[in-house]
Amino acid sequence: MKTNKICGILNLSENKTGLQPLTKNRPLAAMPFACRYRLVDFPLSNMTNAGINTIAMFLNENNRSLFDHIRSGKEWDLNTMYGGLFVFDERNSDDFSQENYDNSLNFLTKSATEYVVIMGSKMVCNIDVKAILQHHKQQDADVTVVYKRLASAIGAEDHEQLDVLTLDAAGHITESTAVPKGEVVAENSALSLEIYLLKQELLLKLIANYRETGRDFSLDAVMEQAVAHTNASGFEYTGYMRQIYSTKSYFDGNFDMLNDRNLAALFQENQKIHTKAKNEVPTFYAEESDIVDCLVANGCLLRGSAEHSLIFRNVLLEEGAVVRHSMIMQGAKVGAGAHLEYVIADKKSVIDPGVTLIGTKDAPIVVKKDEHIDCNRGAEVQ
Repeated sequence: MKTNKICGILNLSENKTGLQPLTKNRPLAAMPFACRYRLVDFPLSNMTNAGINTIAMFLNENNRSLFDHIRSGKEWDLNTMYGGLFVFDERNSDDFSQENYDNSLNFLTKSATEYVVIMGSKMVCNIDVKAILQHHKQQDADVTVVYKRLASAIGAEDHEQLDVLTLDAAGHITESTAVPKGEVVAENSALSLEIYLLKQELLLKLIANYRETGRDFSLDAVMEQAVAHTNASGFEYTGYMRQIYSTKSYFDGNFDMLNDRNLAALFQENQKIHTKAKNEVPTFYAEESDIVDCLVANGCLLRGSAEHSLIFRNVLLEEGAVVRHSMIMQGAKVGAGAHLEYVIADKKSVIDPGVTLIGTKDAPIVVKKDEHIDCNRGAEVQ
């Protein structure tokens, strides 16, 4: 793909209420995943793996952790003289709608590319953007929307609002239907992944036309209108995908990574997922430790036992501690004799010796960031 052929937009103003309290002080895109990654790493890597070197990130709240993770974009080769990463932080704007509109126009006009790809961070996948562009040209479409056929139905309470596409035999989208929470998304439905590709010139026209309606500007709304009123085509994605919309879906998505097949499908050798590099010492496994069926990051000191769990960077697991079916995030400490099952212990949380926390797969216990749990206190159940 030629340089400056295509630019990218990361639309990160996403609903994060379903992940409270994990998202109290961080956006959805900054949520840790699979012990060493963040959700933003997936769309960012999808773009840069296709040679895209001009990317805009649109943000609106609590972005310090995201800025700290991405910084100059060096890990994604975005710290270049030409192009690069452009961040639009609109949380303090007096008129968010106008600011978002102005920034979108300015970025697209100055990027001077032929095509634009738009993604968010709530759909975790590893997709070849070059293949989407090739399909887009072959179909001679105005807009291409990436979708995935559901192998099984999504329960009425197991999603936020989703869009389901109806396609004809040639792969053109004839209808896009919103399925609100509270309704089942049927098996074999063509679920929109909210990944769009179109010409820059067309997107500029769509943005201008939408603004003329007088409604508050939203890129999501613009693309909904584009799918409904242009020649839209569907591109089927067949790889691993997980929608992150709630604490449960986040928990399940991370535990998908304990399945070798899912892990290999998401972290492909020919489509690497890049992340912020951290040079840390290897994890130390004490003689008395017993770690079984776990994904473990660097820098940990493990003296206790863990089974079917994810252990992030710099975790301390003291002697006699038992962790099962749980996520222990960066810098957390689990005291001697503590017993955790179906728990998400957020960053730098502390579980005192002897504490017992037992959640369930459908309702894991969440220990908040920096929270200290002693024997006389419980943790917030989400």
